[in-house]
Amino acid sequence: MPPPRPPYRWALLASGLVLAGYVASLAPTVTFWDAGEFIASARILGIPHPPGTPLFVLIAHVWGWLVPFGEYAFRLNLLSALFSAAGAGFLFLIVQETLAHGAEASTVGETRFLRIGGALAATLIAGFTFTQWQNSNETEVYAVATFAITAIGWLCLVWRSRRGTPGAAPILLLMLYLEGLSIGNHLLALLAGPAVIAFLVVTLLGAPAASAGERRAEWARTAVVAGAWALLIGTGLGSSAITVIGGACLVVAALFAAGAGEVGFAVLSLVVAAVGVTSYLYLYIRAGQHPMLNEAGPDNFQSLLAVIRRAQYPVRTPLDDPTIPHGSDNPGRTLSLFGMQLVNYVQYFDWQWANGVKGALQFSAGVLPWRSLFTLLFGWLGLRGLWWQRRADRSGWWLLFVLFLTTGLALVIYMNFKPGYSLFYDRYPTPSDHEVRERDYFFVVSYLVWGIWAGLGLTDLAQRVLRRRGGPSRLISAGLLGLAIVPFVLNFPAATRRQGPDARLAADVAYDLLNSVPPYGILFTYGDNDTFPLWWAQEVAGIRRDVTVVCLALAQTDWYMRQLRDNPIRPFDEAAAPAIWRGLNPTRPDWPTHTMTDAEIAAAQPTILQDSVPVQIGPLRHTFPPRTVLYGNDLVSIRILQQNLGRRPIAWAITTGRDFQGLDQFVVQQGLVNRLLTAAPDPRADSIVVGQLGTGAVDLRTTERLAWETYRYADLLGGSLDRLEATSAGMANTLSLPFTQLASAYDAQGDRERTLKNLEQAARLSSRRDVREALEQIRLLPRASDSAMKK
Repeated sequence: MPPPRPPYRWALLASGLVLAGYVASLAPTVTFWDAGEFIASARILGIPHPPGTPLFVLIAHVWGWLVPFGEYAFRLNLLSALFSAAGAGFLFLIVQETLAHGAEASTVGETRFLRIGGALAATLIAGFTFTQWQNSNETEVYAVATFAITAIGWLCLVWRSRRGTPGAAPILLLMLYLEGLSIGNHLLALLAGPAVIAFLVVTLLGAPAASAGERRAEWARTAVVAGAWALLIGTGLGSSAITVIGGACLVVAALFAAGAGEVGFAVLSLVVAAVGVTSYLYLYIRAGQHPMLNEAGPDNFQSLLAVIRRAQYPVRTPLDDPTIPHGSDNPGRTLSLFGMQLVNYVQYFDWQWANGVKGALQFSAGVLPWRSLFTLLFGWLGLRGLWWQRRADRSGWWLLFVLFLTTGLALVIYMNFKPGYSLFYDRYPTPSDHEVRERDYFFVVSYLVWGIWAGLGLTDLAQRVLRRRGGPSRLISAGLLGLAIVPFVLNFPAATRRQGPDARLAADVAYDLLNSVPPYGILFTYGDNDTFPLWWAQEVAGIRRDVTVVCLALAQTDWYMRQLRDNPIRPFDEAAAPAIWRGLNPTRPDWPTHTMTDAEIAAAQPTILQDSVPVQIGPLRHTFPPRTVLYGNDLVSIRILQQNLGRRPIAWAITTGRDFQGLDQFVVQQGLVNRLLTAAPDPRADSIVVGQLGTGAVDLRTTERLAWETYRYADLLGGSLDRLEATSAGMANTLSLPFTQLASAYDAQGDRERTLKNLEQAARLSSRRDVREALEQIRLLPRASDSAMKK
């Protein structure tokens, strides 16, 4: 009996419910990591980091232009929510089709109540897994990727229902088009390929067509789909070897298809896949127009190929020890490291179902977080659903099972991550041996699949209750399916980006850093989180575009060195600047940030100095001792200093550390930056204090004006710091540093009131124990007036 017509209205309802949850937790503005770069690139049609994500930039640009309300960042955050919610609609259709298909082999899905209720339960569980939720309420590429995967999964089931009709082959072509198109967003969607192929093969083996001709035609189309997928993998990775192998597979499949009378399908498959990949032409065309954000500058074929190949990132193969650079000295991946990577995957799995739950159960053998009890529950439900689907819908099971493996275990093997951000410091105490952030988002699709299985497991339980035919059985079944809201309720406190004290933190950090330097300043930053939000601030919000931001991580590359030289210096908007920088009458520089030629840039390779080398930097002179190692970013930084010191303000964000090219004695801290002066700061000056908290000189007057009058602190001052995730907590601690510096300086001067005032502000921002201990000690000290009264 054919399955019932898909309940599209119910799918829209499921999608709407998921969308409502995402919108309720939507980030109100830019967030940390890649979001600032993506938002800025979409706004100005720029080019983000390799592989450039051209499809995402184009979609986001059009969406941001069409939507007439909200801050620009909010609009793009909403775009992620919409794509994920649409993907949830496809999840609903996949599950209800599976339940309907399995009704012939099992009692599950026999009633419309269970098909709709079970599909809705699975959709809510999967849609509100923690990582999927986090990907859906900020501007990231993963929402589009999961949408593509769920759409392809649904098309697989549509193809199965249309076998033997003229509408079957176009469905396969549409899947290939989506695969090719998704390369311009993220390669994650290509991981659906093995699952699609497994589904097609199992379907053809389990229910062969009636006629021999149709059987040959279906196998030929399947072979072409497999060959085209292999070719797309090589194209997406930019790998010549895999592309050649994939091309050979497609040629063989095309010859087989020609013998089955399906040569037209083979040609169309190549055409539609190629059309999907054409979004990469955007990178080539736009790079030649030199937008302000033009990562890797892919304006020629070699640069474009380098972007696709991600050539600017260090090589890491699945066989390497990921904590050691690739090469002959790499000892190779060990079983111990692989075990740690599996533990990280399980750690992230544990986050998916109740990550907002705090506290733990105490046992004699250890501690079990309450969250893990829900992990055990949904783990068991997932196993139950997996087993039910394998019995009821074998080809549908292969689709999800292979997808689960390729986006879970296979990714663990292929990505070969370093030990996780929060674990294994007993074995690897150096932070550089760990990933810079948690990598759960890479495995998001595997958690979605498990959420589907957990929903099927709940449906199986509900069906067993209904089979009792008792009075309250339907109510009990509905109650069981109601457990699907558990991930929504228990993940919301951790997943929301709207209600937390850090909701606007990335935006305010960007504002604070840019406004820490005088007009036309040059600001050195370190990496993603002190750079990408600044790009958003300048290109989208129009904040302090006069500041030249120099990201030291990117300054290792030749393309970035050239762009620092060639990009214009934009005018200072005094009306929009904070009061501290008004009335200075700055002169707009008419010289480039540096004047290194292309030949000098090409020669700026890591160098070990054999002899001491004196360098003149404006009025300052520094001698680099023998055996000093200078990298590309050191060389370009020195040239920037030479050509601008005394002409433009120069500062390093305190997030960069204290590497000032040997000029430490000429640096003074001003708020969140360390500014380079043309002479050593004079400790006899009223506002200069030297040696506080083990640092150099601090400009008290400027720091106080910045910290108390200029900076913004999101909602940290009135919020709960224990709700901050790791990145936000680190940035909050950074914002507290000017106050601790001020407190230390005033304490040295014996000014108890100002010391207490600044320490209290620091404690509101910082989770550091030493800050709170210092505050308590100051509070316990007797006031000077109290001592006088006692005398």
